[in-house]
Amino acid sequence: MSALKTNKSRVSLLKIPSGEDMIVGRMFIAEGENLKATVLLLHGFPGTMMNLDIATELQMLGWNVLVINYRGSWGSEGNYSFANALEDVQTTLNYIQDEAISIANRIDVNRIALVGHSFGGFLALKTASLNPSIKIAAYLSGANFPLFLKIMEEDPASEKRILNMLDESSYFLKGATGESLMNEIKEHEKEWNTFLFAPTLTNKKLLITAVTEDEELPKEQFHDPFIPILDQAQISYETVVFDTDHNYTNKRKELTATLQEWLLRNL
Repeated sequence: MSALKTNKSRVSLLKIPSGEDMIVGRMFIAEGENLKATVLLLHGFPGTMMNLDIATELQMLGWNVLVINYRGSWGSEGNYSFANALEDVQTTLNYIQDEAISIANRIDVNRIALVGHSFGGFLALKTASLNPSIKIAAYLSGANFPLFLKIMEEDPASEKRILNMLDESSYFLKGATGESLMNEIKEHEKEWNTFLFAPTLTNKKLLITAVTEDEELPKEQFHDPFIPILDQAQISYETVVFDTDHNYTNKRKELTATLQEWLLRNL
């Protein structure tokens, strides 16, 4: 019996080739024989919150959800870098759009959404800006790491805190250090700044969320200045602000409900 005719919901492990390595994918396949709209759910840096609860809930609501771990993180082969993570997302899209893979996993290749939290939000928007096949993307308390350079310039005392954060997170990742990641940010300062590449997101539909108590990526610095930039560029977006922390700790169900309603309207 083919995977397409096996109509029960299930979770499968995928080995996704990226560069010379294999990355880990968890494929949450929704019930039913027909091909499904599919969410590529992208976790943050370094991956404290994997959002598997959201993946499970969306699966039960009828969506396929694929959660990946970027190279050098959480069981995936290779070395971690921000550039590698960006490549991993595009490689994953190519992988699931392959006919054999899409049929085996009941994926409708014409209905794929990118949903990312924190650093994953950056990955979602940047990939959408580069990939014409992606029409909708969600930026959940999204990161804009080049803003750290501005913050450090305006407040030199913040440099030690930011580098320490990068170092502490790198402990859980292979082949990365705080210094190597900061060098990447400096090298790609303009092309990775969401404020600068926002105008390339025309013809996309975006969901932008933020939280009131964000100690990692304060709303006042990372979210509030972004909204007028989107307005000026005439980007189609919806925005929701939650009264919680960066990981939406006590608003998980509300966040999932917001995603469900937005996906129903747009995918």
